[in-house]
Amino acid sequence: MDKVAQLKANLLESQFPMLEDPQLEALLEKNGGSVQKASYEGCLLKAQNDGIGLGKININSNEAFWLRQARFYKGSATGTMGRADE
Repeated sequence: MDKVAQLKANLLESQFPMLEDPQLEALLEKNGGSVQKASYEGCLLKAQNDGIGLGKININSNEAFWLRQARFYKGSATGTMGRADE
């Protein structure tokens, strides 16, 4: 599976289409070819407050869903450090 296809799968583009292939390729390029980082940023792009209310009819936003998805792809800030005396 190529990187664009993996990014599409991570961003659930078949269920929630929003980004075109050139936009996905730009996300990958911006993130150094890292599918994980591009997936994180793509989820943040999709996390918009798109809820609508009209009288008694309310359609809830899916913002919280995309923010949860983004947390899955956000890399850990922890890592190993070399010894200072070496």
